[in-house]
Amino acid sequence: MRRITKIVITLLLISYSLLLTPYSLRAQEPPPLSVTVDRATLSPSDTLLLTIEVNSPAMSSPQPTLPPFTGFNVVGRSNSSQISIINGAISSKVIYQYRLQPAQSGTLTIAPVTVTVNDQTHSSQPIIIQVTAGAAPTSPPPPANPPTASGGGASPTGLVGQDLYVESEVDNAKPYLGQQIVYTFRFYQGINLYSQPRYNPPKFTGFWNESQPEQSQHDTQAANRVYRVTELRTILFPTVVGATTFEESSLMIPGGLFDQDTVLKTQPIPMEVRPLPPDAPPEFKGAIGQFTITATLNLTQTKVNEPITLLVTLSGKGNINNLPDPVWPELAGWRAFQSKATMNSQVAEGKLGGQRVYERLMVPGKPGNFTIPPLSYTYFDPLSGQYLTAKSEPLAVNIAPGVEQSAVPVVIGGDKEAIQLLGSDIRHLKPMPDPLPMARPLLTDRPSYWLAWIVPLLILGLNFGAQQYQDYLKNNVSLIRSSQARKKAKTRIDGIKGLTGLVDSGNPANPLTLVDPYSVVGQILTTYIAEKLNQPVVGLTHKALAQTLVERGVNESLTQVVEQCLMACDLGRFAPGGSEPGHAADLLTKVGWVIDELDKEMGK
Repeated sequence: MRRITKIVITLLLISYSLLLTPYSLRAQEPPPLSVTVDRATLSPSDTLLLTIEVNSPAMSSPQPTLPPFTGFNVVGRSNSSQISIINGAISSKVIYQYRLQPAQSGTLTIAPVTVTVNDQTHSSQPIIIQVTAGAAPTSPPPPANPPTASGGGASPTGLVGQDLYVESEVDNAKPYLGQQIVYTFRFYQGINLYSQPRYNPPKFTGFWNESQPEQSQHDTQAANRVYRVTELRTILFPTVVGATTFEESSLMIPGGLFDQDTVLKTQPIPMEVRPLPPDAPPEFKGAIGQFTITATLNLTQTKVNEPITLLVTLSGKGNINNLPDPVWPELAGWRAFQSKATMNSQVAEGKLGGQRVYERLMVPGKPGNFTIPPLSYTYFDPLSGQYLTAKSEPLAVNIAPGVEQSAVPVVIGGDKEAIQLLGSDIRHLKPMPDPLPMARPLLTDRPSYWLAWIVPLLILGLNFGAQQYQDYLKNNVSLIRSSQARKKAKTRIDGIKGLTGLVDSGNPANPLTLVDPYSVVGQILTTYIAEKLNQPVVGLTHKALAQTLVERGVNESLTQVVEQCLMACDLGRFAPGGSEPGHAADLLTKVGWVIDELDKEMGK
């Protein structure tokens, strides 16, 4: 009797605990809205981190309604999301972080934040912030120039506890017209990412962009954390005078199968482009930067009518590809032939520069000792704010008498035409032919004659090409199957979208009733890939299938999404809670999007 009593009591306790389990789990659920700050007292030079956490039992979290941050300036913002599945129940969490800097001293109040979850509105409590006139009594923010782990680089002010952070700056916000400036975008990464971020720079309206951004990476330490810093530097040259603004840059971090994309944005940067000083000398042609000019001769002694080469090198920092040419000296009795300049530009220490090399062919017409005068080059130096002139050294050359009446061929380049001296002038080798008398046009010169022959041949050619194309399609069934793979997959998706979890819909003629929904979704995706690749994929692991897509030219981020979809199908088939109708419907929508993107990638 006692044994039976113990068994009954044990069963009652187990039943009672099972009944209480949902309530205990519900009691441990996080609140729908949580608003916190990292400090309650700070000085006007400090920044405040406001964290807003929104929890909801759905795949997409509602957006919170922010109050006006009266007395604060928003100097940074970021967000991150997380989706979890526990016992078949889906919940999402989105964290919004705002970096606030006080605009005044005294007692400031952050008004309540509101959010609506499941048709219920939740509000936070107002937060009181004390802004002191001096330094804050709490723990100080990270130093302006913290020590670096490797590679150097500055840390952003106010970077406290954030996993991801972006900022942008220019090395000169008030440049002269045409002056070289550098726009720098930095991405601080405190955690590992499983997808490739995408950088969207401003439009840079009114600025000429010389090349693609230069990228570098280094590590830096701030707020007792080590961040991986990625820098993108863009070289710009202003082309319009006046006030303008560099709009915000953004960095989009793709989410996973159930995660939303994260977008980080920088602050806009006001710019003011100053005009050049009005006292420009007449020799100034528009060169802006810092330049030097040198000149050399390949020969210092030659004869009359025998050419020499004047080699002129213009080097320095600035828009080297768009510089004006130097002013060439003129010598009485000399002939000069100019070739195109050879340009060599490179970026050094964050600045664009290089060289322009000119080879100028000069032919003396009389003997004697000559001096080629210095070449001058006038430019505007934005560092000193002055117009300067660079000069080369004078060059001495001795010309001996030559045979003036003999024809001396002169070759001025591999692809140039040969010239020779006849008498006292230089003429081309090819004489001008005498004009020929006009004859009556022949029948074969009339366009209608050839059109009468071409049109029938063109029709025969088009007919032959169409027949060849039809034969090609008949002999290439795999090509037709590959081209129709997306259409067949989308037809199957549209045919089952009306079903709830792919269960019995009351239509006995429906062939997809009472089947495993995740198996159907996975079959649609794998069948599409097999027909598109024209090869079987049954038996391949998810990794092997993703690698096969990469080999066919699909980008790695999209192959990761394919792999995640296939893993979600397996989890839905075998994991607890996978029978929820909403899971298969969301996954079906995701697979439809993946098929569209794959068709774009493999159709390139």
